[in-house]
Amino acid sequence: VGSRTANSLPLPAPALAARASTLVGRDRHLAALEDAFRESERGNTIAAAVHGGSGMGKSALVRQFLESVRARGGSVVLAGRCFERESVPYKALDSLIDALSRHLKSLPSGKVEALLPRDVLALARLFPSLRRVEAIAGARRRVLEIRDAHELRRKAFDAFRELMARLSEDGPLVLFIDDVHW
Repeated sequence: VGSRTANSLPLPAPALAARASTLVGRDRHLAALEDAFRESERGNTIAAAVHGGSGMGKSALVRQFLESVRARGGSVVLAGRCFERESVPYKALDSLIDALSRHLKSLPSGKVEALLPRDVLALARLFPSLRRVEAIAGARRRVLEIRDAHELRRKAFDAFRELMARLSEDGPLVLFIDDVHW
């Protein structure tokens, strides 16, 4: 699988017109996100950054894009958000893992079991919301007695990468973290 970074797009000042459900003047930005998505459909790993000043409509732009991806079907879309005053370990991934938990709970248990990486319990130790997934809670993997925090983190993030790779085998996988700068 190839890897490249999509160009970051600065967003222009928002139009004065109300944008309840339609974005005005964002065709170029949506097209860039669509181009990145099409590249991922070809099996490439893509990272796209949407940046600009506060209140410029970045979140609305990405929400519209993600809704179009969801509406087409065939893709897994996991979205999360960072909050300025939140203080949790791995906060950039915390709400993304919550979305992952909800997604896994929506799948048949046999499918979830096939997706699970060897060290899924290490991942569940860092992100307890994963224990709400029946297949993870009942995982028959070796018991984790890892006391070294670095080793636990390494195993957990190896498991996360493996799980993401397995999820992407059936179609595009889109991960979105809003306000990651926090």
